[in-house]
Amino acid sequence: MMVDRDDSWYRLAACTGLPTALFFPDPTRPDPASVAEAKTVCGRCPVVEQCRDAGASEAHGIWGGLTASERHAVDRPAPQEAA
Repeated sequence: MMVDRDDSWYRLAACTGLPTALFFPDPTRPDPASVAEAKTVCGRCPVVEQCRDAGASEAHGIWGGLTASERHAVDRPAPQEAA
């Protein structure tokens, strides 16, 4: 069964027309300057929340201004303190 996904927001994204490689750095040795550049683009994007939602389950890339490891950390529930 195919699920319809509304990705019309993408045409408004600040990254439209930029090299895809900027948002998909080598996960084994990402260049911090490139990651920062991608995040700068995300920082001025009018649809950053939609992008973050779309990339929530993606294993690679920078989506909504977050790297895969940052998205994973956001998805994890905060540890509960012992009473």
